[in-house]
Amino acid sequence: MVIIKKVATRDEMYQVYGIRREVFIEEQGVPEEVEMDGRDDEAVHVLASVDGEPAGCGRLMFSGSEAKIGRVAVRKKMRGLGIGEGICKLLIALAKDKGVEKIVLDAQVTAEGFYSRLGFEREGDVFMEAGMEHVRMTMKI
Repeated sequence: MVIIKKVATRDEMYQVYGIRREVFIEEQGVPEEVEMDGRDDEAVHVLASVDGEPAGCGRLMFSGSEAKIGRVAVRKKMRGLGIGEGICKLLIALAKDKGVEKIVLDAQVTAEGFYSRLGFEREGDVFMEAGMEHVRMTMKI
């Protein structure tokens, strides 16, 4: 069974860090100092699990009337199960609950289609972040 929920305990946060380390640092080669940016205490985090095993995560940061989705990751062996979509839908719902007017994210270019299907629109040109091409995407609430 897939469960996606807000992180509520230190143990759940450690699971989030484990997923991010596996996906971003080990798989994609993002430098640890870039991935672990020291801003996690400012964010709301969500954790997905499959039959009790950590599967994916994401975070939401607020700034005035905007929210920013980031650090969305799904472990390689858990991809294709709709977990990323579920994580993003929960993050979007949490942003709506806070009354934001716009949600932004910096998507890896390879994930642009995924975010477009969720209702995000590309804004601006491709830029480099952590050695990978990204594009800013937005959703008006």
